[in-house]
Amino acid sequence: MNCDRQVSPKENHSVLEIAHSYLLNSVAVKANEIDSNPDALMHALQGLRDLGLLALRVPQNWGGKEISEETFSDFQELVARYSGALAFLQTQHQSAAAMLVASSNSVLKQEYLPRIGKGELLIGVGFSQLRRGGEPLTIAKLVPGGYQLDGIVPWVTGWGMFDDFIVAATLPDGRAVFGVVPFQDTYQNSTSKITFTSPAELAAMTSTNTVTANLNNYFLPQERVVSIKPAGWIHENDKNNILRATFLATGCAFAGLDIIESALQTKSLPAIAAALTALQQELNHCRTAIRQLQKNTHAQLSQKLQLRAWAIDLATRIAHAAVTVSSGAANYLHHPAQRVYREALVFTVTGQTSAVMEATLEKLSRRWGDRGENSDLSSQIQTITYSRVIHLSHVIDTNIPQWRGDPAVEFETVAEIETDGYYLRRFSLGEHSATHVNAPKSFYNSGAAIDQYAAESLVLPAVVINIQQQVAINPDYSLTVADILLWEKQHGEIPLGNLVLLYTGWQEKWCDRTAFINQDAQGNMHFPGFGSDAAEFLLNERHITGVGIDTHGIDSGQDTNFTINNLVLAKPRIVLENLTNLDQLPPKGATLVIGILRLRDGSGSPAGVMALI
Repeated sequence: MNCDRQVSPKENHSVLEIAHSYLLNSVAVKANEIDSNPDALMHALQGLRDLGLLALRVPQNWGGKEISEETFSDFQELVARYSGALAFLQTQHQSAAAMLVASSNSVLKQEYLPRIGKGELLIGVGFSQLRRGGEPLTIAKLVPGGYQLDGIVPWVTGWGMFDDFIVAATLPDGRAVFGVVPFQDTYQNSTSKITFTSPAELAAMTSTNTVTANLNNYFLPQERVVSIKPAGWIHENDKNNILRATFLATGCAFAGLDIIESALQTKSLPAIAAALTALQQELNHCRTAIRQLQKNTHAQLSQKLQLRAWAIDLATRIAHAAVTVSSGAANYLHHPAQRVYREALVFTVTGQTSAVMEATLEKLSRRWGDRGENSDLSSQIQTITYSRVIHLSHVIDTNIPQWRGDPAVEFETVAEIETDGYYLRRFSLGEHSATHVNAPKSFYNSGAAIDQYAAESLVLPAVVINIQQQVAINPDYSLTVADILLWEKQHGEIPLGNLVLLYTGWQEKWCDRTAFINQDAQGNMHFPGFGSDAAEFLLNERHITGVGIDTHGIDSGQDTNFTINNLVLAKPRIVLENLTNLDQLPPKGATLVIGILRLRDGSGSPAGVMALI
């Protein structure tokens, strides 16, 4: 048996699908009740347990899912999107399970891990006090057969829900002993006991039943010891896990975006649409940067702190925007915007260290428009290296292929060198002519216009899927999910935040307007595009930043309803059409730089697109 085996990408995908379905259908509708009612929270937690989602970091040979770190991060983000209280509570249990997995106490592992894997036992943690400076709040003394514990643990979540919890206490030499203790008032004798306060009255997530534990001469037997960590372990652990906590914040940010998007359906204000577009793009950019830094083994601590602060800042700003679009109704305690705003404040200080506090304060206190050395996190974290630059835009001329009804391309000379001392032309063409970008405004009255695109949203990593062979047989071919999975089998899963370019070979027909549009006698056009199932898969499962194609539309010529444009621009994401030279790009690893004309209220724009490889 391979005990180090991890769940396959297909199984990871299944875990997230199961979680998303449950959270969307059973948790989201009760999120406000779950925030304040411990019984509702416990019911939601039991739902995760029944689906096998509370042992995600437990190895398969102990009955767990043993998913990858990346999938676990996605899971954390999903739960935080639909219920902050549930996200916070289950995080405690998953962390405790991971600590037991790493323990060298085989007897304790044998006792707990199979029960955790089966969902029979829930366990919490209580060691945040180790982060505090000064005299330790909880101390341990070596005694025959174990340790004597004294002091207080000021923050233990899950009273009445968890069976036990892992407590930490500081030894005289600075090391910390971690052990499993009962999560209920326990009296070993008249002087040795653990007792708990009533649940704290918190501003948010009151249902999590957070209490303070009081330990008086409590005896922790050696066989209940999980581990003994060196002095300063908590601080090193916090440094290593700085980015892990960002996914609670980005999940909260998604919750805020859901509220803004819902408000847009009823208030149809351009300002709401513009804010939604800008915040969605920034969040996607932040998440992509986090993913990239997670894979960088040489990443500096300062970079991680800046991303943590960025995620926190985004969560609070998006939650504030959700309050703004909800107007006066957001003042009601039961309103979703009110809950998400308070959750953003909780995730601001979750697992906070002095370094995280400093980075967050620096981010929050920076003046708008400040272009100082720390102002643009993405420019610091992302360094683009390349050896070639390739044009992906066609040359614009008067005889280029045009969509039916589009205005003609016109050039008019208005100044000559011989008479005026310089050469100048006036030109005219449609917003969707030549190689171009479609903006949400082209399909949605309240959609963002092309001038509202953030600069950072126009520099994107890209992958290329080649369906040239299928198109050679069927010019009406549409990309399928099977095509995507086949590509991933060869090149790996499409990375988060990438733009997906579809190379069909149609670019070779550009110089023949009739062949490029390929219209039959009945006026129907025939050229390939993205299928709707494939587009939804890319948007919802691979979280892409947009799509591009070498035909005149990401919708196939047979689709007269612009299904794919509507799907992609509703998010909204980037749409590029009439690209060229896609055959010169590698399947993955290129970076696109998309130059647009910032046309006021534009439905789109001709684009100068370059690929850096």
